[in-house]
Amino acid sequence: MRLSDLRDKPVSSVDGKKVGRIHEVHAKDGKVTALMCGPAGFIERLTARRKGRRVDWSVVRKVTADAVIVADERAD
Repeated sequence: MRLSDLRDKPVSSVDGKKVGRIHEVHAKDGKVTALMCGPAGFIERLTARRKGRRVDWSVVRKVTADAVIVADERAD
């Protein structure tokens, strides 16, 4: 999987709560460290971009073709 494959992928918690869509992937030394998620819609992104959430890679439980599943939806 490429980093570009993660962009715009929906993120949800294991209990099904939507967290948002990935708009940035943070990496260090070739390893993913965090995902930046935010509102899914174009208009929402224009008006609420500053409300993005940082999800540490350590809480990611599963990456599928359709979504990224995280242990909880807490954001830093």
